[in-house]
Amino acid sequence: MTKNKIRLLALDLDGTVLTSANTLDAEVKKAIENAVESGIEIVVASGRPFCSMPEDVLGIEGIRYIIASNGAAVYDGSKNRVRSVTLKEADVLKIMELTSEYDLIWEAFCDGETCTDRRYYENPVKYGCGEAYVDYVRSSRGCTDDMRQYIFNRRAELDSIEFVCNKPAQREKIRALLKENLGGVYITSSSADFVEFMDGEATKSSAVRFICEREGIDIKNTAACGNADNDVDMIAQAGLGAAVKNASKLCLDCADLIVESNDNNGVKQLIDAIMEHRIPSKKNTMSS
Repeated sequence: MTKNKIRLLALDLDGTVLTSANTLDAEVKKAIENAVESGIEIVVASGRPFCSMPEDVLGIEGIRYIIASNGAAVYDGSKNRVRSVTLKEADVLKIMELTSEYDLIWEAFCDGETCTDRRYYENPVKYGCGEAYVDYVRSSRGCTDDMRQYIFNRRAELDSIEFVCNKPAQREKIRALLKENLGGVYITSSSADFVEFMDGEATKSSAVRFICEREGIDIKNTAACGNADNDVDMIAQAGLGAAVKNASKLCLDCADLIVESNDNNGVKQLIDAIMEHRIPSKKNTMSS
């Protein structure tokens, strides 16, 4: 684990910074503000498209970079898109071809916005969405009756696409099929029921490297914290990789440090430890 000074901290949102009720705890917000004031570059690193980033997070003064759509896009503090890695048209068509026999709930991310299947929009809980996120889904997405056609029409300009499936056996069968046949596509999950597809260079880790190069920060002087499989690459490359206790197994296994859950201010615990220079020298689970 790194003993270098942390100059950049990349933070996932859902399940990490935000509580399970989709809120920002006041203590976590204050800790982020303190980190910014101390000179640490706080980077939001989310699977969300830019249009659905929570205002109470983006409104924190001093946050200058937002990684959106799992790394397909990077925005600066003025909301300019400074990095863009879209899916290749051929890969989109291959995904649609390989899944043609399945009636899946698809979502598409394009230019910072999201469109979803009307069935999911009207009843997200039926497909595994938590009650606390229903309003978020409906306020952040457009919808259509024919998502496959929507994806086909925008096949050359998509940040990412994903399908929702709360039938584990079917979901993993389709994931395995796609992984076997899509060499240049990054396949990941932000939660158990989602399977998400980006270009191979559209990852949170590559987006963090882009920001580090832009700001002259050595990757060894970075920290990252997340909770899901789509955070693993970012956590693994960081000088200090942290996971909240509620994280997926892959995420926990790759982390140097495990902090309290998102509902117990784990991000505050991490920031306090970084600022007070009390990072353990080996893999450790911090207690509150």
